[in-house]
Amino acid sequence: MLARGCLFALAMLLLSQNAVALPPAASALLPSGWSFLNDPSPLLSSQERGRASVGHKDDSARPVMQANESVVPSATGLWLPLGEMTPVAAFQNGRRLLIVAAGRHVIDTAGLTNVAPFEGVSARIMADVTAVSILCPEGSSPLIRPVGHGWTVSFGRQSTPSPDVMLLGQDDGALTFTPPREDGALFVVTFRDPDSGRRLLLGLSRSGSVSGDLIRRGAGFEVRPSLMGLVIAADADAIELRQNGKQFFLDRVGPSGTPLLAGGKVAAYGASDAGVALAGSPPEGLRESVRRAQIAAAMASAGQRFDARIRLAQAAARLANGALVSQVLQVALEDQPEGSTRKDVRRLRQISAVLNGRADPSLLSEEEGVTPEDQFWRGMVRAQLPITGEGPDVDVQRTRTARLIAAGLPSVSGYSQPLRHRLLPVAAEWVARYGTAKDRGVLLSLPSVPETVLARALAAAETHALDARGQLETLTHDPSPMVWPVASEAALRFDLEKDASPAKAIGERVDGLMPAFRMVGREREARLLSIDAFIKGKEWRAAQRGVQDGQAVYGKAGFPGHDRLLVIARGFAEQKDIQAKNALAEVELLKAAMTIEPNDPTLQEYLLKALERRYAVLGLPDAQRTVLRGLLQNQQGPEHQDTMMKLVRLDLDAHDLGAALHDLPSENPADVSVLPGGQPEALEVSMLRAEVAREQHDLPKAERYLTGRTETQALKMRAQLMEQAKDWVGAVSALKPVIDAAWTGRKEASALSPDLEALVLELAGDASRAHDDTTLATLKGRYGSLMERSASAGVFKLLVGESLAKLPAGG
Repeated sequence: MLARGCLFALAMLLLSQNAVALPPAASALLPSGWSFLNDPSPLLSSQERGRASVGHKDDSARPVMQANESVVPSATGLWLPLGEMTPVAAFQNGRRLLIVAAGRHVIDTAGLTNVAPFEGVSARIMADVTAVSILCPEGSSPLIRPVGHGWTVSFGRQSTPSPDVMLLGQDDGALTFTPPREDGALFVVTFRDPDSGRRLLLGLSRSGSVSGDLIRRGAGFEVRPSLMGLVIAADADAIELRQNGKQFFLDRVGPSGTPLLAGGKVAAYGASDAGVALAGSPPEGLRESVRRAQIAAAMASAGQRFDARIRLAQAAARLANGALVSQVLQVALEDQPEGSTRKDVRRLRQISAVLNGRADPSLLSEEEGVTPEDQFWRGMVRAQLPITGEGPDVDVQRTRTARLIAAGLPSVSGYSQPLRHRLLPVAAEWVARYGTAKDRGVLLSLPSVPETVLARALAAAETHALDARGQLETLTHDPSPMVWPVASEAALRFDLEKDASPAKAIGERVDGLMPAFRMVGREREARLLSIDAFIKGKEWRAAQRGVQDGQAVYGKAGFPGHDRLLVIARGFAEQKDIQAKNALAEVELLKAAMTIEPNDPTLQEYLLKALERRYAVLGLPDAQRTVLRGLLQNQQGPEHQDTMMKLVRLDLDAHDLGAALHDLPSENPADVSVLPGGQPEALEVSMLRAEVAREQHDLPKAERYLTGRTETQALKMRAQLMEQAKDWVGAVSALKPVIDAAWTGRKEASALSPDLEALVLELAGDASRAHDDTTLATLKGRYGSLMERSASAGVFKLLVGESLAKLPAGG
């Protein structure tokens, strides 16, 4: 264990039984699965110390080592207590890893004696920096990361390229190195290489490394690879490294006409070492360069022919002649296939794919370089790949592509005019449509040239800028057939989002402009816009036809219509104002829609419901019953019962008693007699069973289904059954509760409702046939005065009048 008197200067991470286990809160400060050897709380902030102390295990709980046990300590990694937000520079000299950190940090390495793989660790304070030297095991690759209030050091078997790399650019005569994240202050220090004694200019940071692709050598300096930060070997005193808080600048001290790089200037932004020069003279000079390159390639000797052809392809690329680039590369690689590994050839293949609109996933290797210009070409190649479907994954792909393009978008301004004219509109449009706010900021920082006007208008529309609609409206009158359709689509989309025009009119307008959208490669997006407009306008038939037509053109995988199909099918199913003249056409459309996604139960249910409603409007009960039986297969609970009752009613209307008995659920004997422990069926089901029994002329059985029911509908039906059986006493008994419940809420009314008036007449008729004078007297006393003002007053008096003879019991 390390001595506490040195502020636990070096905390070692062990995965052995000697490690002190910490609770999850403290373990979150380190990589998963690592533990502190010593209590780290003196090295942490008060907040982190509180988190780490919760649940801390007592050291006494550890196993006791026997005296004769020999254990060789081994460590997974080191945690260097270098303070919070401390920038560092880390690089390798052979097997030695050197870490230089800003500030003075007391580090005691005595506890690391004979602890593999950290036997060779030393620390030294020099002026305002602290240097830590670690001897790396053979065949291992070091990895350093900021964790908590320090840095961790671990070793792996294979070297994996870091995703956080410095971005290389140029500002006037200076080379610039920009860390990928702004998470700490940058620091510049002059350091002496302990092995060679060479003067090193170190740029200390908390993110960003220098890979082999970024190595640059110039007069008096060399940019070295690093694991973190920037390492410049500078032999000339005139070379200086400085920082402005966001990036490092490598430059010469004072004015000098000598170029910083021996090879001359790099690209305006994001230098690439692919070796393909894309800047050029005016178009006339570019055409002359192609002519001369063609002659040189034709006259070249066998040993020089490949390089001459590559120079011809490069000249054709500057002229944006994609066909010529492709032809020259094909011939050159047929003669010399091994040339495909050259960086300039790979870049020319990327340019050929972009200019010719070809999708080639093999050109997306991350090894093609990490500079902004390299990222730009990878993004442009990705933009050629078809992106199918919809959802978060597609959005992530598009955003990533836009980010790659935006990273090197400024470099396009340094390209030749023909190439810039071909690339800039497409690249800028990608950034405007799918980029983040940061990506669009790169676009808006470019000079306002004709190639970027459309993209700027699209970006304004994406951010809902105040003048966005005006910019798009102006461009809709542009004479270019490659501009006004794109602007028109964006303007219509803007109007749809802002409800500036009727949705149906927008959908019809998009359909009318479809040939123009097809010409600029926006047909797929325009079809989706049309569908969305019709959905918003509840024009379900037009929206459904749009989805089916789009999938017929692009296929199901290439046309994102599933979510829209669900919305459309639900709209069809819930539509109330169905017109008979449209129902037949909609039936054919819905039947075709059922074959699109046959395995989607939710979609199929919506479509069947929509079909059933249209068959009802058309008066086709047989087709309606077929659809309802299809619905029953995937339904449960109350919805299943509602569909079943609708189906049985249609069976009864068709006098198909066999179908009605088949479509009714199996009968439970306990449901009929409601035995103790039995649960009665739902009222609607019992009434349907009674209706079927009545159609079978089995009135006693029909009445048994309603026995014990006190619901108004059941009592009314029971009264009808008893009237049919001429059981007038039973009919009176069934109707009394019904009329009492109806009268309860209308005692103060000045007139009877039509329903209540009909009930009074029905009960009076049944009571008269049953010779029930008590019921007749009650009816006369309760409703006599109200019935006198009704059209049925004479009939009522006839039924309840004392001087009139009662109706015969069998009448």
